[in-house]
Amino acid sequence: MTRTLEEQWRQPMLPGYVRNEPVMQNLLDAVGDGDRIIELVGAHGTGKTTLLKALVHERPDLFDGTIEYFGGSESFPLMEAVDVIADRFRKSGGRNLLVIDEGERMDRGDLLEGINRLGTGPWRFATIVATTEPLDVGHAVHVLPLNFNEMGDLLEAQLGEHLSPDILGKLWAASQGKPRLANILAQRWLAGGVRDFDALANLFNPLAVPGLVDPYGRPLAQGGHEEKTIISDVRFVSDELLKAVKSDPNLVHALTPREFEELSAELFHRQGYKVTITPQTRDGGKDLYLAKADGFGSFLYIVECKRYAPDNPVDVGVIRALYGVAQHERVTAAMTLTTSYFSKDAADFAAEVQYQLALKDFVDLKLMLETPANR
Repeated sequence: MTRTLEEQWRQPMLPGYVRNEPVMQNLLDAVGDGDRIIELVGAHGTGKTTLLKALVHERPDLFDGTIEYFGGSESFPLMEAVDVIADRFRKSGGRNLLVIDEGERMDRGDLLEGINRLGTGPWRFATIVATTEPLDVGHAVHVLPLNFNEMGDLLEAQLGEHLSPDILGKLWAASQGKPRLANILAQRWLAGGVRDFDALANLFNPLAVPGLVDPYGRPLAQGGHEEKTIISDVRFVSDELLKAVKSDPNLVHALTPREFEELSAELFHRQGYKVTITPQTRDGGKDLYLAKADGFGSFLYIVECKRYAPDNPVDVGVIRALYGVAQHERVTAAMTLTTSYFSKDAADFAAEVQYQLALKDFVDLKLMLETPANR
C-alpha cells in the first residue's frame, strides 16, 4: 500500500548521519530539473533510503505538497495504487514527491504506465525510483559504497570515539562500504555484545570471504561439486553440521532453504524448546513452532527462516506478513531468522512491536551457534 511519509521524513536525521556529498548534489540537480523520473541506483545497504530522507530534510522547499511512498511488487502493481496517490496529489496543492522503493521487483511496463497515468493530472510531482539495478525509465543517479574516509566519519560519529586507520580499514572491509552494515556493527558495539574491534570486524567476515577450501587452502567454488559433496556429507548429521557451520558460518548460504529450516530447528531444540517444523509447502509464512513452559506459564512462538544471500536483505513486506500471521494465530510472539540482514523499513516496523516480533540476522545466528548448548 501507499503511505504518506511526510511527517516521518521531516523529522531530524539520526545522529551519525554522514552526507554523501557527490551523490546528494547529483540528486538535487536531477530533482531540480523539472518534474521527471529519477532512478536512484545502488546495491542493498548503500543508504538509498537515508539519502532520500536527507533530501527531504535538507531541502523542504523542493516539495511543499505530499510525499508518497510505494513499495510494490509484481503481485501488487503500481496501477492498483494510482487512484489513491492521485487523490492525495489532488488535495496537496503543491509540488509532490512519489518514492517507489525496490523498483527492481516491479514490472517495468506497469511502472511506466502508472507514472504516465499520474502525469495526466493537473498536479506537479517528481518520481524517484530506488532500485538495485538500472531500469532505464528515467535519469539515473548512482549510489556507491562509502569510501574509506566517509566510512571513518560515519563510524566515529556513531561510536563516539576516534578509531585508528588499522581498525577503520578492518571495519570498512567488513561492512563492504555499506552504511546499513556499518550501522549493524555500530549497534552491536554500543549494545556491549562485542568489546574488541577485531572481533567486531570479524562478525561479517564470512559474508565476503569463501569459507570452504580444498586440501591446498584454495577456496572452493560456490555450488561446485566439492562444496556440494561436503554439504551432503553433513546434511543429515546434526552434530557434524552444527560443528561445520560453527567453524564456517558461510556454509549456511550453501544450504537449501529446507536444510536451513532443519538447522534452525536443531538450534532452538538445543536451547530447550519443543520444536515442530511445518510442511515444506503452504506453511503460511511460518516454518517452525517453538513451545516452552516455565514457572510463568506456557508460551508458543512461530519462526520464519529466510536463507537469503548475504547481500539480499529481508524486506518489510516479509516482516509485516509474519506479524499478521502471529496476530491471526494468537501466538505469544513471532521471529524471523535470516542468513542475511534486515532492511531499514523492516527494522523500523519491528521496533514498533518489539515485544511481539523479533528479528535475528546473520550476526545473531553466529551468536546462537556460540551458545554453550550448541557447542
